[in-house]
Amino acid sequence: MKNRNKITLLILLLILPPFIIFLSRHFFPSNYFFSSIYKIIFLLPLFFRFFIEKKTLKQSFAQNFSLERFKNNLWPMIITGIVLAATYVSAFFIFKDALNLSLIATKLQGLISIDLSNLIFIGLYIVIFNSLLEEFFWRGFLFQELRNTVKPWLAYVLTGIAFSFHHVMFYYNWFNLPFFLVVTIGLILYAVIMNLLFERYKDLFSCWMVHAFVDVVQIFIAFSIFIHIK
Repeated sequence: MKNRNKITLLILLLILPPFIIFLSRHFFPSNYFFSSIYKIIFLLPLFFRFFIEKKTLKQSFAQNFSLERFKNNLWPMIITGIVLAATYVSAFFIFKDALNLSLIATKLQGLISIDLSNLIFIGLYIVIFNSLLEEFFWRGFLFQELRNTVKPWLAYVLTGIAFSFHHVMFYYNWFNLPFFLVVTIGLILYAVIMNLLFERYKDLFSCWMVHAFVDVVQIFIAFSIFIHIK
């Protein structure tokens, strides 16, 4: 694929997730299934590798996954996951009094139908499967392809902003402006850290585990919010 066409395709994939999230929020029923329909895009790397790069389906699935590297780097990834998770939960408790927890709970219930009755099941999906899909798409495909196509700093910036922006589409009206900026910048920094980990260790199992640590905290915070307003 010519370089210019490849860059165009990658930029399109960067903006598609938030665009589809916007459509789902305004035109689809308010439940977790329809709010997550954009995640179909996360499987597009399989088609790219199979039809454009002419790799086998097995190669397309397995690319960037290495059990050997994962085993060798297990402890650094555990420590990294704990540090990021601790940072996340600490930030929540530091800023909790400045948040409208009732509004956040209402948004979760109204937009994606999450409450205490189904949080544990949706939480398991988020921790185990959603974290894998996001790492497969953002690190294992978009960041890697951009890293091999454009200047390194631009690959970090583009994927960091795009990763943050696709989450912004969920919470843009949950917070006041200062906290909105804090959360958005935090997500960009998180994406950059995950990009660094992927570039350093060349393994999506490792990124998946770190991401799962952070998502466990995310579900814990959601429980805390619902229990607080109950």
